[in-house]
Amino acid sequence: MLLQSLILFLLATNLLTTGCQSGQTYDEPKRHFHTVDYVDVGKQMNRVPTPYIVDVSHQSKRLIFIGCDHIRDSTNKQFAVIQRCFSQLKPQVAFNEGGQINESVHYSSLNKAAFEAGETGCLKYLSDQAGVHLLNGDTPDSLEFALTLKRFPKEEMYLYYVMERIVIPYLSFGNQKESFETYFNDGVKWLVNNDFPLASHEQTFAYFNDLYQKYIKRPFVPALTGDVEKFDYINGGDCHFCALGRQSKMIRDSILLTKLDQALDQYNRIIVTFGKGHALAVKPALIQIMNKDRR
Repeated sequence: MLLQSLILFLLATNLLTTGCQSGQTYDEPKRHFHTVDYVDVGKQMNRVPTPYIVDVSHQSKRLIFIGCDHIRDSTNKQFAVIQRCFSQLKPQVAFNEGGQINESVHYSSLNKAAFEAGETGCLKYLSDQAGVHLLNGDTPDSLEFALTLKRFPKEEMYLYYVMERIVIPYLSFGNQKESFETYFNDGVKWLVNNDFPLASHEQTFAYFNDLYQKYIKRPFVPALTGDVEKFDYINGGDCHFCALGRQSKMIRDSILLTKLDQALDQYNRIIVTFGKGHALAVKPALIQIMNKDRR
């Protein structure tokens, strides 16, 4: 409840800002977070390496933020980089994207962890081996939904979340042996279980199809067509659903940064794995919270 109240306050008072404006320096006593606009993030994505590492330190404190691709190829160099950073830093606490990992989940090897759960599985394996707590750095889905629904119409947010969290994952790396409608139905159950308010008729595939036709002006096809660009947060201009996506990202970033700021009051060494776009967006804010006077 305390975190929820804090984030509502941050959003209500616009304390999460984009860009480093007016020549402000990071050691000024400002408590809002300076982040990079996600349209600018999109322009950088293909010009910087993956994983993208933000390594910030001040006096006895150090934080390594590893911006990852969401992949499960255990041979990819990304996982060796995470392992190397973890070994060098010897973190006291770790933060992952995508929700709290159950304490009962364990992996027998780094390769198995990466294959089954990508960078989050890798970080869980390393944390278990080192006896380090792995904490959820992400926003509780119910809180994110509550905040975005205060800003945008429900049917628009529903269409965006179905595209971002059901359609695109299924087409990109989902279990293609499963029919799309089955995958869709499971995804909608997840939305409802996390307090996205949907009446019974709004949970049907037919309702989603109607919404897609209404906003995109053509029938939905379960394929990676050019329409996917209409939901990509990195696209600027008059792309309405892209703007919705950026708001979702900014809410998640504000909560992550609040958690890291609080963690630095207690710990000296912190490691984080999140998406590469998040790393690019929050880099100025990481410098800002690292330089905060904590006496």
